[in-house]
Amino acid sequence: MDVPLKTKSICIALLAYLSCSLLQADIEGRVVAVTDGDTIKVLDSAKTQHKVRLTGIDAPEKSQPFGNKSKQYLAALVAGKDVLIESDKNDRYGRVLGKVWVQPIDCSSCGKTLDANHAQLLAGMAWWYRSYAKQQSPKDRALYESAEDNAKATKVGLWGDANPVPPWDYRRGKKDKGRVVAMPEGCGPKRYCKEMDSCEEAKFYLSKCGLTTLDGNTDGIPCNSLCI
Repeated sequence: MDVPLKTKSICIALLAYLSCSLLQADIEGRVVAVTDGDTIKVLDSAKTQHKVRLTGIDAPEKSQPFGNKSKQYLAALVAGKDVLIESDKNDRYGRVLGKVWVQPIDCSSCGKTLDANHAQLLAGMAWWYRSYAKQQSPKDRALYESAEDNAKATKVGLWGDANPVPPWDYRRGKKDKGRVVAMPEGCGPKRYCKEMDSCEEAKFYLSKCGLTTLDGNTDGIPCNSLCI
């Protein structure tokens, strides 16, 4: 028996809706491991373990300054606790991408009202991941940017360093290590603030050579130890 075209369309639409609903399901469970300052493992009630990448932030790598402190701070917030993962997708590595809600440490009567991602930014334990800002809601973009600005202004956590290096630049630097990287004409071999002789030289390398690692806090001023 032939199925009317309209009925087929309704069925296809319903299947698409159900598929999306399954993909967008939140996760509830207990944190069984903290991998680093932006990655945790959660065990749900069905005993399925999920690797969760906290969205909107990028924490220092373990080999960077504050890498271990960032991990420890996140662990203090969520390790061994029940959490709600607000998620709508997985990344290409199969990790759940989401916002982690947990009960605040100082409020035993509260529910899961603390956004752990946001808390990492407030404490200066991570950068706001601006490259993925468009994937956040307007409200979250404003909250996360403000949290990073406040951490910078008060120099808490990693912002207390003279020249903090964003993890995305650090990872790119490790990939480039061992191979020649083409630089614009007139740019020398220097790569780090400690190699700069003056603020003017640092500004040249930042603006003309595109050496963004010199501007760790992304305020447009390179090498705070030289230029501030």
